[in-house]
Formats: sequence, C-alpha cells, structure tokens
Amino acid sequence: MATTAGRGILALGTVAVLLIIGVVLALLVDPFTRMPIEVDGATEWVARVLLILAVAWVVIGMLAARTRLVGRPGAAAARATWIASTRPWRARESTLGVLPLDRWFMILIPGVLLVATRITQARGDGVGSVVLAVAGWLVFALAVRLLLGTRSPWPVIAAVGGALVLRCIVTLAALSFSGPEGVWPVLWSIGAVRVLYLAIVLGLVGWVFVVAGWSLEPQLGRRRAAGVALAGVGAVFALPTATAAVIGATEALRGWNSQIGVLPWHLARMTGLYDTRFPTEALIVAAVLAALMTIAGIVLALPLRAEERRRRVSSS
Repeated sequence: MATTAGRGILALGTVAVLLIIGVVLALLVDPFTRMPIEVDGATEWVARVLLILAVAWVVIGMLAARTRLVGRPGAAAARATWIASTRPWRARESTLGVLPLDRWFMILIPGVLLVATRITQARGDGVGSVVLAVAGWLVFALAVRLLLGTRSPWPVIAAVGGALVLRCIVTLAALSFSGPEGVWPVLWSIGAVRVLYLAIVLGLVGWVFVVAGWSLEPQLGRRRAAGVALAGVGAVFALPTATAAVIGATEALRGWNSQIGVLPWHLARMTGLYDTRFPTEALIVAAVLAALMTIAGIVLALPLRAEERRRRVSSS
C-alpha cells in the first residue's frame, strides 16, 4: 500500500512538473498567439463525433472492471490502456491475460484516433503533415521495439496508446467548439485560457514519454527504461527537424500542418514559423540535439555486462 501511495504521489508530482514546464513554454509563446482559431462547420462536427468515441473508450476503460462490460470485446483493451496511461507502474499487470483481439484493439483504437485527429486538424493543409506526424510516432514505436528485444511490448503499447487518447481528447474538445458560431475562438482571446490550453497540451506530450519509460521499468530497470524513453523522444523530434533542415525551413513549414511536432493548432503560423526569416540553422541545431538525445538514450538502454550475466544465470 505504501509503495502504491508513493508511486501515486510521484505521478502527481510529475504531472505538476510537466504542467509547470508547459506554463513556462506557453508564456514564452503566448505573445505571438493572437490569431483567432476557427474551423468550418463540417470539421467541427467530425471533431465532435471523434470526441464522443474517444471519451467512450476512456469511460469503458474506467468502468469495465465494475460492470458487465468486462466481458465485451475491446473492454479489456480499454481498461488496460486506461490503467497503463494513468498508473504506468501497473502497465505490465494490466496487460496480463489480454486476449489477442483485445491486443489488436490496444493498437488500432489509439492509432486510428490519432490519425483521424490529425486529419481533422489538417483539413485544407494536405496530407503531408499527417504522414509526417504518424511517421514520427512510428519511428518512436520502432525505436522502443528494437531496444526492448525479446521482452513483451504490450505494457508500453498500452501506456503510450492510452496517453495518446488523452491527448487527442484535449485537442478534439477544442476543435468541437471552434466552428463559425463556436465559443472556443472567443475563449482563445483570453490570455489565461490560451496559456492553460497550451500548458495542458504540452504537458500531455511530455506525459506520453513519461508513461513509456515508467511502464518499462519493471522489465528493464530504471536506467534502461529511461534510456528507451529518451531514445524514443530523440527519434520523434529528429525526424521532422532533420526533414525541414534538408528541404528548407520555409518550404517545409509551409507544406506541413501548423501543428508541427508538438505545436497545437495554428501555433506555427502565429509564431511566424512560416516567415521566410525563420533560420534554417535553428532546425539544424534542433536535429543535432535530437540525434544526440537518441544516441544517449540508446547507450542508457543497452544492458551492462553484469546485468546480462545475471540474466543468463537466472534463466539457466
């Protein structure tokens, strides 16, 4: 009980730190975010339908163990993603005994929701941004899978999938009220609302990687789990920044959706990232830092000789 309470306190502390970081970043960006945010009526209704489906998935996960839903197809998957994304230290136990069909649900539901959310955000901007965003998460998944080796990937799949659903819910909630007569453009004109929204979005991005590392700790240990998460973060950010540096900052940023990487809404356009004055050198520096982060994460994720020896002895 003490361990569970301690982990819960640590999780709340981590969330608080992520929100504080998000507030700081939001305050730095906020002076540039004066453009009103609006979408057309069709996009607004698509976002509402997706929001209802995403919330239903989370609610099923919260209630499945206490209702008759527990025996329904997909209920175990929803429960596993909910537990793993909010209590990542329980990710491994939440996926034990999950049937193959539910394992597919753990991959498909968050994946389809992520793609659908990105397409809804990017309506009118082309599919290039969607492909890039999805490619970034695929790179993250590939990096984590390779570093896991023969160990089960399902705990981290459940944790990351659940965290992505939570992030999509926040974005879809704003999109759902951003139509021609929506209230969100009005709320967006209030500085405190903008800062709060940006802080939550950026905090949830950080939480995705936190739960990824935390869910792997029982399998790999603290050092290696942190290394896997760090390598995944580096790989995710190295892809778009390196691509932009090669193509050219102006051309790449014009071709992508305004929410490059973690930037929500039309933040890229608001902050002048479509301006020809945007320095390509900044992208090169960011790509190099992301690559160094990936390398450092890989080094941390590799097992030490002593650890490998103990593993072989215990398995023999």
